[in-house]
Amino acid sequence: MEKKRNAKGEGSFKINPDGTVTHRKCVGYKANGYRKIITVTRANKAACIKEMKRKEALWKQQEAVENVSGGTTVAELCELHLRYQVEQEELKPKSIDRRECTIEKHIAEYPLGHYQVQNVKTSDIDNHVSDLIKEKRLSPSSIEKVIDVLNAAYHWAVIRGELQFNPVAPIKPTLVKRLQKIREKNIDDADVDVLSEEEEERFKAEALRIDEKTGEYVYSAGLYGVLLLTTGMRCGEMIALRWKDGDLDLGYLKIERSRSMAKNRNGGRGNKYVAVEGTTKNNKARRIKLITEAWDTLKEIKRLAVGHCDADDLIVVTKSGRPNTATNLEHRMAVIFKNAGLEGLSGGLHIFRRTFATRMYEKGGRTKEIAAYIGDLESTTEKYYIAVRKKVKEGNEIKQVVMPPVAE
Repeated sequence: MEKKRNAKGEGSFKINPDGTVTHRKCVGYKANGYRKIITVTRANKAACIKEMKRKEALWKQQEAVENVSGGTTVAELCELHLRYQVEQEELKPKSIDRRECTIEKHIAEYPLGHYQVQNVKTSDIDNHVSDLIKEKRLSPSSIEKVIDVLNAAYHWAVIRGELQFNPVAPIKPTLVKRLQKIREKNIDDADVDVLSEEEEERFKAEALRIDEKTGEYVYSAGLYGVLLLTTGMRCGEMIALRWKDGDLDLGYLKIERSRSMAKNRNGGRGNKYVAVEGTTKNNKARRIKLITEAWDTLKEIKRLAVGHCDADDLIVVTKSGRPNTATNLEHRMAVIFKNAGLEGLSGGLHIFRRTFATRMYEKGGRTKEIAAYIGDLESTTEKYYIAVRKKVKEGNEIKQVVMPPVAE
């Protein structure tokens, strides 16, 4: 491994074992007095220099507004905090995209986003949230994310000693209660959206339908939907699975990664979005024992995986053998839902996860055990994944009914 310093002030270059080049350079000092080091890795030295110039220019722009000054707006404060989180590697790529969207669409495009940070009062935060609620464009959970972004940015600035007051903190509990009231269910609303037992059977029948002429499955992605429904995995966890993660002899499945599409932040030309792999949400890696139906489904996927069933090959691929995405699977499942007469359902692919958790609960599973199996917190599982109200069909009407805790 060769390491060579460049001319004074130009950093160093290191040739990596795989032939790529890593370039490191000190471009100044952070607000805390530590040196700001930029590191880039590219195919060759020229590409490193080009990328270093781009990142150095971005750093200079950031440095100019690094300290929260009298001219800093609320949107700029949120962007500064986001950059800090990215630099400290506090967020996953997908979370960066979501937070960036929240700032751009739900803060920067509103009057509050242009207010100078030190002039914002608690009443301004209240008015902003009230406006978002009145528009009825965002769900309560999305509005709560706006509050969280604002609160986190102000809290960060106060801790750094750059602001004296966080106008979000005093009113945040009141705003959250207001949003909870909007979430309140009426008598015929589901507490958690899940498939009824009858809807579950209709989905499976359609997803696994065989073409009478070809003898093949009508839907190439149907088995993937059934696998989600019978394991409770997140879609990102499923599309990250490789054959080495499954033990088809004993029926075990190892879940320790998640795969998603995020903005390509490497600069230059190329795909706007790239696939990124990371740990599972909440770092809940686990090895699960598959129920019989899930085990059989995985075996069937393996039987059909001609040409891409080596240990390191992805399990969930498109019909052409390319890596699959959550967006593609959502489109495929929407077609199956429609053809099964279930197009009125909401919740996307997550309805499979909620349905699985609810079925386990109905069969006597404890919330703690269900949470461990699906890789989530016990409190989250109880609140968002287990439906206590059951769909009861009477004629053409669907009613949500709370059944007796103990069967008569």
